[in-house]
Amino acid sequence: MESALNGLSQMAILIIVAAVGFLAAKLDYLDEYTNQKFTKLLLNITLPCMVVASVHGLSAADAGETVGITFAMAIAQGFLLLLVGWLLVVVLRVPKRERVVYQFVTICNNTGFLGLPVVGAILGSESVIYASIYVMVLAVFVYGVGFVMLAKDDPLRAEYGEDAKVSIPWRSIVNPSMIASVLALVLFFTGWQVPELVQDSLSLLGGITAPIAMLVVGVIVARSPMKNVVKEVRLYPYMIIRQLILPALFYWSFTALGVSPLLAAVFMLMFAMPAGSMCPTFVAQYNGNAQLAAKATIITTVGSFVFIPLLVAFMGLVG
Repeated sequence: MESALNGLSQMAILIIVAAVGFLAAKLDYLDEYTNQKFTKLLLNITLPCMVVASVHGLSAADAGETVGITFAMAIAQGFLLLLVGWLLVVVLRVPKRERVVYQFVTICNNTGFLGLPVVGAILGSESVIYASIYVMVLAVFVYGVGFVMLAKDDPLRAEYGEDAKVSIPWRSIVNPSMIASVLALVLFFTGWQVPELVQDSLSLLGGITAPIAMLVVGVIVARSPMKNVVKEVRLYPYMIIRQLILPALFYWSFTALGVSPLLAAVFMLMFAMPAGSMCPTFVAQYNGNAQLAAKATIITTVGSFVFIPLLVAFMGLVG
């Protein structure tokens, strides 16, 4: 219960920071250009620093088996997300032309940009290495299966020919955060330690990741056309099922199966993350309904400020 209360306290702090970002955008202290620069700073510098710094003091002898379990669970959850996306479009009776968008935003979550900072802030630095593994595995599903889904549903595919080669931007998977995750695993398994001066610098830089991420989210929400977003009524039951009911159910299932509470909490929170900020761009790349993807990204991001505290409270009740 104490850890849950601490998690709620940390989430409250993050929400306050996001509210400051929202207010700063409304007062025009932060604009779109500044937000883009903050995003690049986070993705290319502070987030990789946080990931590498997170393995300091961890022992492969103690947690090596947990890493293997994490990989297996991440792969299983990747397939589970595909199944969830398919079931939700059936249950919610999503029109055929919109189904691929719902399926894609189900698997393309904001696990890197938002998930890692939030998990690290709520569960502590030890959780970041496990969350990083989740991000790595899920990226393969997004850039592999997810992009194939979008390409197959491309309305212009008939012009290219049904046998046209599906272009998947695999190079995009190689980014600073992914490289940092691999480096963190190398340090973890070899037991190598970076010099104390470097470690302190990495920790200091990584420590500003969560505040920057929440400021950026606040600005995004402030700049979003909420009047149009709230009219997309099918997204409400979608996000309640996707971001609240299923994560809670999976956390209960994981703990019942004997999975460590920390690992179960990591997967619960990562599962509850909103649609990724790049979803509209990816959908547009394959001539899909980018507007719907943008609405899903915005409304699930706003919803996460409600659902994540509820999930942390649920975590305390379950034990």
